[in-house]
Amino acid sequence: MNDKIDLESAIMLMWQTSDDIDLLYKHYSDAPKPMTEDEVATALLGIKALNDLRCHALSDTYARKFELDEYCTDPEKLAARDDWFDNILNEVKTKRKKK
Repeated sequence: MNDKIDLESAIMLMWQTSDDIDLLYKHYSDAPKPMTEDEVATALLGIKALNDLRCHALSDTYARKFELDEYCTDPEKLAARDDWFDNILNEVKTKRKKK
């Protein structure tokens, strides 16, 4: 599995949403029998659900490519991330105490 190709593919799939909307618009405006409100709503919700799945896949592929989140195995990066997170928590605790 080539992460670079997977990432490029996931990015290109994001453009599919635009094509899906174009198809719906063309069908809605040119169909001999008008779509009902329910049909339009169902189509839009389907496009939204597919876009959400594409976004999730893109985010996951990006994280895998750059070894982020659960894909990180580098002990130095993990230690730096833990330090950063601890600093953020301390800042939040300090701000809450001041209130």
